Amino acid sequence: MAELKKIADLYPDPDPESMWVTFDTPQAQSMLAGHNVHFISPVGTRDVLGTLRTLLTAYRILRSGSFDYVVSTGAAVAVSFLPVASAMGVRALYVESLARTHAASTTGRILGLFPAVRTYTQYERWANDRWKYAGSVLDNWEVRSRGGGTPVKNVLISLGTIQPYRFDRAVDAMKAMLPDDCSVTWQLGATSRHDLRGAAHRELPWVEMGQLIREADVFVCHAGVGSVLQALDNGAVPVLAVRSAHYGEHVDDHQEHFAREILSRGLGRALELSGSGNGVLDEVAQLEPHKSVGKGAATALPPVSVRVGADQLRSFWSRGRGSQGEP
Repeated sequence: MAELKKIADLYPDPDPESMWVTFDTPQAQSMLAGHNVHFISPVGTRDVLGTLRTLLTAYRILRSGSFDYVVSTGAAVAVSFLPVASAMGVRALYVESLARTHAASTTGRILGLFPAVRTYTQYERWANDRWKYAGSVLDNWEVRSRGGGTPVKNVLISLGTIQPYRFDRAVDAMKAMLPDDCSVTWQLGATSRHDLRGAAHRELPWVEMGQLIREADVFVCHAGVGSVLQALDNGAVPVLAVRSAHYGEHVDDHQEHFAREILSRGLGRALELSGSGNGVLDEVAQLEPHKSVGKGAATALPPVSVRVGADQLRSFWSRGRGSQGEP
C-alpha cells in the first residue's frame, strides 16, 4: 500500500470519485484518511479461497462506478480485481512490488497469464517484453552523515503487521543489544511477548508510526517494503531484520533479496540476529537519508495516458536513474 500511495500521490488533482480498496487496518485508516475508501475482508498470503471470494466483491465494486483504470501493487487481492476489471473493459495495471527484486511474485505470475493486464517491474534487471521497466520508488535516495555525535537514547522497533508470522529472533536479538539507558517502543504484529521493557503495541496507525520514526534515534524494522519506505520518508536509515522462511517467519525469502537491494544502495544497515554487533545502532544514529529532486531522467510509470478529469490527460511519472533524455 505504501508503494501504491506513492504512485497515487503523483496525481496532483485526483478525481474525487477515485476509490481505494484495501483491508481495514489502523495503517490503512491513517494513511488514507480523507480519501474515498472501500474496506474489504482481508485476503491472506496465498489465500486461494479468500481470493476467489473477493472476485464477487471486485465485480460489485467495479459495477458501482465508472472507472478508467484499476492499479495495484498486489498482493493476492490484485488477482481478484485486475482480471475482472480487464474483462469489464477497464484498463488494468499491475506494478510488481519492490520486494520482488529478481522475478515476479506468485501474484505477478498469475496476472502475467492475462494478456489484457499490463504488468510492470521496478527492476530493470528482469524486465522483458511482458514486464516493462517503470523506474523505482527507491530511485534518487542517498545516505549522508548527520554530523556530530548522536547518542542512542530512543529506539523504535517495528516487526510489521503480516499475519500469522512471528519474528521472535528479531525480538531476542534486540533485547540483547539495546543500551541499558535507552527508551524503546515495540510494534510487534503477530509476535506477542510479555518480557519486554518499554511500550509494546500490536499495530500502530501510519501517521503515529511516522511521528515515532522521526522522534527515534534508531529505527529497527523487518525488511518489508512499507517499513523501509516509511523510514526513508521520515528521515531514518533503517536497521533491517530479515525474516526467513526457514524459521517460519514468512511465506518465502523475498525479504532477504529486498534487504540485499537496500544494502547495495547504501540505504540501510543489517541487524545481526545473533544478538551481536550492536555497533550498528550507534552507526545509523549518525546517518540520515536524502532524496535528490530532479536527479537523472524521468521514466514513465507506466507509459500510457491516464484520464484523471474531463478531457484532461496525464501520465504516471517517477524520477528514475535512466540514460534517456528529459521528455
